[in-house]
Amino acid sequence: MRSYLLTKDFFTRLVETPDLEGLHSVLEQTVYRRYLNEAILMKPESPDYDQALLLNMIASFLRILDSTGGEPHRLCRILMSRYDVQNIKTILRGKVGNATPGEILKLMIPVGRVKMDALEQVAGEREIRDCINAIEMLRLRYGRVLQAAYSDYVKKDRDLAVLELAIDKFYYQDNVDKLKDKDANVEMVRQMIVAEIDMRNISTLVRTRGLKLDDEEVENLRIPGGSLEIDQFLELHRLGDLVRIVSEYPDPRTRKLLEKAYAEYHEIDIVAFDKELERETTRRGAAMSNVNVLGIGVIIGYMWLKQNEMANLRIIIRGKMMGRPQADIKNDLFFVGGTEESS
Repeated sequence: MRSYLLTKDFFTRLVETPDLEGLHSVLEQTVYRRYLNEAILMKPESPDYDQALLLNMIASFLRILDSTGGEPHRLCRILMSRYDVQNIKTILRGKVGNATPGEILKLMIPVGRVKMDALEQVAGEREIRDCINAIEMLRLRYGRVLQAAYSDYVKKDRDLAVLELAIDKFYYQDNVDKLKDKDANVEMVRQMIVAEIDMRNISTLVRTRGLKLDDEEVENLRIPGGSLEIDQFLELHRLGDLVRIVSEYPDPRTRKLLEKAYAEYHEIDIVAFDKELERETTRRGAAMSNVNVLGIGVIIGYMWLKQNEMANLRIIIRGKMMGRPQADIKNDLFFVGGTEESS
């Protein structure tokens, strides 16, 4: 599967093209050719490159689902269900931002259990309340949890984070419950879910540091199922200081990554932690493809590397559109390959 991904050398060629026209010419040699050409045909004056990249990723992931059966297919469904959560969040955020249904639907990644026709119906509603009612009416699995969280959402000045946290907790708990078997493939998927939970909880600790919250409020912010026990999570929050949270984080590997993020913190603020946490998840996903070349790890590796490829392509395309120096664009790219990594 990794043979379908672009190499680091190829990305260097893309960055070194003189303009968007040159970039498009090089990308015509890749699997993105059809999607980019369609984007140009539909809107020659300002092609929607983001949509073109997204359509390619959707097609790639649907091919994975079509080519698997039995237990591998079930595990792939679990992996793809992360996009159900992303799609619902995107719709809710779109409603808050007064986006049109068309603008929202262009961002959908319908590779999970929630199909495009259902997403279209939900996105077509006017208000958050209407969207939640539609989700429940369609008997989508997130309807009940959103209904249960709605009153709290209203009480907290319609803070969308309340609804998003409720969805996340349900999503992670539901999938952890489905991954109890001792099978090696199940364990790899479980490890990725746990890694995501850990990264989310770390992000929460960083963002809420120094806030005067009681233990019950802090505990409610934690997503269960990760490697941080509740007592550890509470203790880290009580430290209240970013330096101490980093230095006293219990897992050495994660502590090292947080130290790297903190070194960039004063330059790019909290974004430094988001960047390193996302990259760590990509590293772990990519590493799965080396665990068992005949198992689900190959699919996990491909999925996370494909997402990273998309992110790198967006950086290059936007950089070209903005006229950014090549050195700055290269500095923002991130690659994982074997034991060698660069950014």
